[in-house]
Order: sequence, then structure tokens, then C-alpha cells
Amino acid sequence: MVFHKHALKSYLLAAALATCPTTQAFAPASPASHKKWSSSSKTLTLPHGIRGPSSYALNMVATTPADLGMNVDNNGNIMGVGGPSSNGDDQNGAMVDLKGIVFSGLKGKALSLKAEDFPKSKDIKAVIPADCFEPETLKSLGYLSVSLVGTGICTAVGVAMLSAIGTSIWTLPIWTIYSAITGTVAMGLWVLAHECGHGAFSKNRKLQDAVGYTLHSLMLVPYFSWQRSHAVHHQYTNHMELGETHVPEEYGENGTYQNREKVLEWFGPENGIKVWGGIQGFLHLVVGWPGYLLIG
Repeated sequence: MVFHKHALKSYLLAAALATCPTTQAFAPASPASHKKWSSSSKTLTLPHGIRGPSSYALNMVATTPADLGMNVDNNGNIMGVGGPSSNGDDQNGAMVDLKGIVFSGLKGKALSLKAEDFPKSKDIKAVIPADCFEPETLKSLGYLSVSLVGTGICTAVGVAMLSAIGTSIWTLPIWTIYSAITGTVAMGLWVLAHECGHGAFSKNRKLQDAVGYTLHSLMLVPYFSWQRSHAVHHQYTNHMELGETHVPEEYGENGTYQNREKVLEWFGPENGIKVWGGIQGFLHLVVGWPGYLLIG
């Protein structure tokens, strides 16, 4: 596990968005640098590279490394991170400057873990029974049959109810309950389609892909494109640049963050963020999603 160099910037940017109006969060101002801990300070100024009003700071309860049982020198630097430890080792792991952040019950200790503190993939697999990694075609087909029959019964009941009670404000509670039940039952089909994409449905690839392709198509999701993108999603989960979901804006000379700043400069903070949102909405919903459905 490696702490990405842009993670702190992304974290503070998200915190800024959560604690101030959108237009203020992206207003141009002089960047400030924040390198050392201070037990007396009660605010956290945005670091270099994160834009905000010149007087803007995150007002939070102060918490220092000493509260976390961490080694700190006389200048307020974390030993092993802000400066070398007595034996030259990084004693605290990948700790970042979170002064002023209100922690949970773990008091932020998870942020100071080293890579070797986490179990390896092989260690996790070693404690899982071997048969859990072996696809069972007959069992999978059994689950498929149950989900198909259950969804079919729910659909038939729904058609009968439509003729019997119709749709009105008075029957809305009944249809709400019906939707919850039918949705839960039909979810089984998506779970099976998902397992086909993971290669866990059957060792017979042709059968697996046939089932997966059919179920995905019924749900308007491209099977082979999703199979690839979902595999990438799992391979790079929480990766700051290569992940498939929730990837923060790139910060660089020609990154997305800089492009957004240009739009804000052209149209002003208030209108600029609306224009930027419109551009992103168009690219995602009008161009990206239909393109993904058509060509993956």
C-alpha cells in the first residue's frame, strides 16, 4: 500500500467542499503552505496547490501527533515522516498532516500503518477453503433457475395485480411493497450476471459467457465491456489515477484541475462552476455512457 502524493490535496479539497459554498471552494487565491504541526492552532489552512479564499481555513478541533502516541521532535515534525527517527527508520508509516481533523474511535491510527502491516493476498487466500475457488456449474445453474422462476412468478403476480387493482394513489403502498419484493428477487439475476463477469459461474467459458451476455443484455449493460472495466476496477481499487470509479481530478500542468480553473477564470467563480458542471454532465451522460453501451 503506497500513499499517493496527491491524496492529501484531494482529501482537503473534499473537506473544503463539505464545509463551504461551492463557489467559495474554487475561488482563486494565494496558496498557502502548511508543513508543521502546532498544538496551539485550531484551524487547518489549505496547502500549496489547493485554491481557496485567501482567508479560508477549515475550522476543526485540533488533534496533534502526540495525541496519537507518535514521535514528534522539538520543531513539531513527525519523526520518520517530517524528519528522520533516532534509528533512521520510518517509525510511523505513511502519516499525513491531519492536524485539526476530528478522528473516529481509532484516532487516525490506520493512517500511520505501513505496507507490511497489511496481509498479503496470498495470506488471505491461504485461510479460505480451496473449494471456494472452484466454480460449480450445476450449483450455478440451480441458482439461475431459482432466480428465473422467482422473477417470473413476481412478474406474473404483477400483471395480475395490474388488471385487478390498477394504479392510483390508493394502491401506491401496495405497489411499493410489490416493487421491494420483486426487486429483491430479481437482484439474484444481476448477482449471477456479475459472477459470470468474474469467471465464477462455470469452468465452461462458452456457457458462462452465454448466460452472462444474456442477463447483461436484458439489463442494458454490455457484458464484455463491463467484464473488462470491472476487472480493472477491482485491480486498481482506490488507486488515485488508474481506478475506474471515484477517481479525483488530476493535478498537473495540464490536469483536469487546471482545466476547471481556466473555466472559472473565463466565466467567474459562480457561473464557471455551473459551466464546468454542464460540460462534465454532457461528457458523462450524452457522450460517455452511450459510447460505453455501444462500443465499450
